[in-house]
Amino acid sequence: MQEVKGKLAKLFILIVVFGLSAGEGISFAQDVAEEESQKPKDIFNMVIPSDWGRVRDVYKGSKGQKQVIVHIQDAHCNYDAQTNIGNILNKLVEEYGLSIAGIEGATGKLETEEFSSFPEDDIRYQAADYFVRQGKMSGAEALVISRGVEYPLELYGIEDGVLYLDNFKAYQTSLPFKNEAKVFFINLKYALTRLKMFLYNTDLLEFDVQKNEFEKKVLSLNDYIIFLSGEMAKYNINKTGYENLSRLIKVNKTEDKIDFAKAEEERTKLLTELTGILSEDDIKALLDQGVDYRNGNITAARYLEFVRELAQNNEMNLEDYKNLDQYIDYSETYDKINSALLFDEIWQIEDAIKTNLYTDDEQAKLDLLIRGMETMERLVDIKMVNRDLSFYQEHSDEFKTDSYYTFITKQVERFKLDINLPSDISYLDVYIPAWVNFYKVAGKRDEAMIDNTIKVMVEKDRKIMAMVTGGFHTRELTRIMRDRDVSYIVVTPHIKSNEGNRYFDLLTGGKTDLENFVEAMSEEVTLKE
Repeated sequence: MQEVKGKLAKLFILIVVFGLSAGEGISFAQDVAEEESQKPKDIFNMVIPSDWGRVRDVYKGSKGQKQVIVHIQDAHCNYDAQTNIGNILNKLVEEYGLSIAGIEGATGKLETEEFSSFPEDDIRYQAADYFVRQGKMSGAEALVISRGVEYPLELYGIEDGVLYLDNFKAYQTSLPFKNEAKVFFINLKYALTRLKMFLYNTDLLEFDVQKNEFEKKVLSLNDYIIFLSGEMAKYNINKTGYENLSRLIKVNKTEDKIDFAKAEEERTKLLTELTGILSEDDIKALLDQGVDYRNGNITAARYLEFVRELAQNNEMNLEDYKNLDQYIDYSETYDKINSALLFDEIWQIEDAIKTNLYTDDEQAKLDLLIRGMETMERLVDIKMVNRDLSFYQEHSDEFKTDSYYTFITKQVERFKLDINLPSDISYLDVYIPAWVNFYKVAGKRDEAMIDNTIKVMVEKDRKIMAMVTGGFHTRELTRIMRDRDVSYIVVTPHIKSNEGNRYFDLLTGGKTDLENFVEAMSEEVTLKE
């Protein structure tokens, strides 16, 4: 009987791994996976379907699983993001034993029972989906409400109420200046861009062309990295400290050396040989990994590394699998690239290269003023990231309008240019501090959200808790958790489109379609009476 089961398992490995048509095979694989899923899985090996999102960062502190926070980055009011946040939370509940989640923008326990106890499942789901689309409900709330009152996930607001209201007031204070500030930026951008042609040398102009083509997506990331790598070599700039850039350069170089067709042939051959020597436990483990890979739950790199480890543990000679071996290393290196940190590194490298290109102080001054203007633009558009705030605060005195006016006026007179700045551009010095205050208060909220998350975990005696906050908070939140030796996993939900995001509209009192309809109907009834 055991021998029959073994042959059957091996047969279905071939079905799952090689994609042979056999519905019973898939069903069998799912049954095996279901048996294994009766106990919570290791959270540090968390896998989620690529259509839902991806694990961006994992930190395992010295305390291991004593406290693990799964930080899910929120794109407020984006329907795709909210839907996938709900999917990710549900997977955490079903497979990893999650029972509490912390939510940005609220305090205390979220009382959802009034809605989740409604008896009609379809109506609950449709109502929750409507409010998510309108930006009035988060994906986490929609999940708990649509699944019903028995669903084992509780939601807690993790905000400090006073800080949150201060942050909201700071945002409202900044709003009246936004349109006027953007007009000033248009004038500054025009003036500073024209000055490049008169102040930049040939090398700086060429560098600027490459940088702009990359930012406009005319030049691909890979091509831009190749360009930066060449410039770094030209000026002997050390790649040490630029881990993500080095990984991407390594990936680009390795790609040309791999015969991908042969790597696929070797994969098939290796899996066929493995099925003849594996134990029953290893067969089940490989089958689970195959199902996860086919369903998009794990990457090719993670799956193939598991296969390679099985082969090595069973003392197989891998000399005949050189292309596959290279492909696995290639895939692993690619998976380790942290995209957020990569762009931080690109920013630093651009600075290092340009420092070698400057031939006078005015070129460096022009560059600094351009970066300051772009940083302030992102600040006003609420698109600033943490590095922007640090950069602005470091150079805030140099970004006063007097600095811009003095520099531009000097160059206008020098080159006899027809450039005029608005006479009231100095109002930017009044406007910008309002946005800076908004970001400063947002930073204070980070510490409070970690405090409240850990407080709930301790009170509820839970080892794992999800924390759903906007991506802007991620850098500071992860820094705080590392400092406190709290283990964490950062997950980014997949977003197909940014269209229809009503977050800032709703913050300023915007209404949903339903609210507008009810208001219009109320006015009509009043008129008739």
